[in-house]
Amino acid sequence: MRTLATNHRWVPLAWITVAALAVLPAPAGAQLNPLWDHYKVYLVNPPVTISIPPVTLIDQFTQFTHTVEQLERFANPTEKTVLTPPPAVTYPINDPNLHYAWWRISAQPFTGLITTTDQFGDHTLNIFDAVYLLNPALKSLTGIPTGDLPSANHYKCYNCQGSPVDVAVRMTDQFGPWDATVLSPRLFCNPVEKRIDAANVYPILDPEQHYTCYEFQTEDPHIFGAFIKDQFTEHGVELGPSRLLCVPTLKHGVTSTGGSTWGKIKVLYR
Repeated sequence: MRTLATNHRWVPLAWITVAALAVLPAPAGAQLNPLWDHYKVYLVNPPVTISIPPVTLIDQFTQFTHTVEQLERFANPTEKTVLTPPPAVTYPINDPNLHYAWWRISAQPFTGLITTTDQFGDHTLNIFDAVYLLNPALKSLTGIPTGDLPSANHYKCYNCQGSPVDVAVRMTDQFGPWDATVLSPRLFCNPVEKRIDAANVYPILDPEQHYTCYEFQTEDPHIFGAFIKDQFTEHGVELGPSRLLCVPTLKHGVTSTGGSTWGKIKVLYR
């Protein structure tokens, strides 16, 4: 886990910005699309390393060319049932085929401050270094998946910090149910245009659909075998443990972005 590092010269400006955001209301009538799925995220053990050309990623924050390092995580669509407070509310899986392969990318220093809305409420998030590229992917339990890859957004995920939500949920994916308490946000994911070369450009398909990925406890320790396929690789892998839940999110109130500002806290969730 990376350590905390703070540039105290910028703290007063930060608190002014936080105070300004605190009084900004969510946009009137902001609604999450009920067809946006939730995802339970598993570690890939061991990570998969292959040779991949550099990729240029363009999102609302920046354009940056990254080296793709290794496949570290994999996300299953999951049914989410909010258990507290009662009554229980269930969000079903809408597209059981769409998974996400999480590729570690070369670090991009970044800081920003945003407001968001998800099914846990309205939030203010501090955004830090970009660390993952998410590719649409397929998964099978019996062999390398066949057929076309899903047509969906790619995502660029940034370390983030925000207030804990402390909500009990049940996640039910292809591997079964798991009950846990959702705690603090760890990653925020923007839809991103991915460019490998002039002939391989993958545009943003839904610019509104973002994800906030929360730590949950107790982690699911189980390990599952699977075969996965995305635009970079086809591979048999072991998945697990799992301790992240990604929930659909609307982003609004982007107050500041930059490469070097106050309190540069790097959170690397492994």
